[in-house]
Amino acid sequence: MNDKNDPQKSLDFARRKLNGNANDLDADTREKLMQIRHRAMESSLEGESNFPDWATLPIIAVVTAVIFVLLIYIKPGSAPQVSDAPDDLELLLSNNPIEFYENLEFLQIWENERSASEKEIN
Repeated sequence: MNDKNDPQKSLDFARRKLNGNANDLDADTREKLMQIRHRAMESSLEGESNFPDWATLPIIAVVTAVIFVLLIYIKPGSAPQVSDAPDDLELLLSNNPIEFYENLEFLQIWENERSASEKEIN
C-alpha cells in the first residue's frame, strides 16, 4: 500500500499536529483559533431563549394593569370605629392646652372617689 493513501498514517500525523504545542503554530493560525474560540464561548454564554422578543411589551402592560386594578379596587379591612370621636374632636378644636384636660380628668376621678367614700360613710 502507498504511504500517501494510508489512513492510519495521516490520522497519526493529524494527531501529532493537533496535540502539539500552540506555540509551534504560526501567528495567523493562532489568532484565527483564538477568534474561533472566543466566538464559541460567547455563543455558549448567550444561549437561546424560548421566549419571543415581541411578547415582553404585552406582558409588561398586562402586569401593570393588574397591579393598577389591585391597588384601586382592593381595600384593606376598615379599622373599628371609636365612639369617642366627638369628644376627641372637641379636644382637638379647643384652644385649651392639654394640661387643662389632664387636670380636669384628675379632678373628675378625685370627685368620683370622694363621692363614693361619702356614700360609704352614710
